[in-house]
Amino acid sequence: MTNCGEESMGKEPRYHPLVAEDLALAVKHYDSISVDLGNRFRASVRSRVRFVTDHPESYARIHEQLRVAMVERFPYVVVYEQGEGEVAILGVFHAASDRESWFQRAF
Repeated sequence: MTNCGEESMGKEPRYHPLVAEDLALAVKHYDSISVDLGNRFRASVRSRVRFVTDHPESYARIHEQLRVAMVERFPYVVVYEQGEGEVAILGVFHAASDRESWFQRAF
């Protein structure tokens, strides 16, 4: 018998090197408004990445292999690719940003 925390079948995601910069810029913005808001943003992104990793086919493709998942309660998206046995997180972007930059990231 498994408990709720053990039901996840996802693997650790692989992160594009620029994801840390994406997050740092967004967190800086929200922290400047309120540290609590910055913390909530971080938690929402972590939660979405965890869900995407566990259920990568839950979101439609937007371009070739790219998929996009909205971050709950914030106007940001997690852009990712589902590969053979892995999920590659390519970026965390503001939903209103230039989408061409979303398509330019790859490993």
